[in-house]
Amino acid sequence: MNLHALKIFYTIALTGSVTQAAARLNISQPAITAQIKKFEKELNVVLFEPKGRGVALTLIGQKLIEPVGRLFTLENRIESMIEDYRIHGSGKLHVAGTYLATSFLIPKWAARFKSNYAETEVTITTANSQEVLDKLMNYVVDIAICGGEPEFYPEEVEREELYKDEVWFVVAPDHKFANRHITFSQMVTEPFIMREEGSATRERLFALCRTNRVQSPRVALQFSGLNETIHAVASGYGASFISSLAASEFIRRGELARVYVDKLFAMNTISLCTRKNEKYEPCVKAFISIVHENLDGINSK
Repeated sequence: MNLHALKIFYTIALTGSVTQAAARLNISQPAITAQIKKFEKELNVVLFEPKGRGVALTLIGQKLIEPVGRLFTLENRIESMIEDYRIHGSGKLHVAGTYLATSFLIPKWAARFKSNYAETEVTITTANSQEVLDKLMNYVVDIAICGGEPEFYPEEVEREELYKDEVWFVVAPDHKFANRHITFSQMVTEPFIMREEGSATRERLFALCRTNRVQSPRVALQFSGLNETIHAVASGYGASFISSLAASEFIRRGELARVYVDKLFAMNTISLCTRKNEKYEPCVKAFISIVHENLDGINSK
């Protein structure tokens, strides 16, 4: 397939205009038009149709845009890796983690890593579990650290379990369920403050509802961060379902309270993920070694 023509297609799709694509690619407008016509003829499909002063994707064009975008994201990542290695010698390390991982686990590992490999630039990104895995699969990051049950992970991911953590129901200290033992059915009648879709703990709660054949709780408030969720619950509205690693300090200080749901014991498994069958760069191997060397303190909490 003609990758140059594919890039032209992608640029036109992003800009919605042959003129703007020509300016971005530094190619004349007639040349771009001719190459797209030739490309459509080779593929025997129509990719664009006129729309106002610009163009719009046809149905097949719309289907192609996502995989083509992933292709060029990978191309940019490869170019960036080569450039990083050329400039920095030891390269850059890109790690993505969930809010729990980047708040409680990764900072210690990153500090140890930098003390040994000061010349390596380390970038840490925070996102929910699904977004973290997407970044890994799209070669945006080298390592992903996130939570979720085994079936949550794509087959292309190599997963190593690092830490098992209880997941607790929490409310404000003056809530009617604070420090009480109740049934799961009672618990899910409360309005819940939850993370966004793609959060492993959110998916875990809904899976428990399906398993126990109870109606999923109403998501009254939704936040894209763990701290925001905790503070909203502490403010006195609703309940949430969060990691004990994140909740325990707030409970110790009296800002949150547990709710003990009878016959329900939920665990969150935090895993280190890489791309399957991929040879690790030296900095990736070194970071993983540091993670292994510093697990005891976490698992003893």
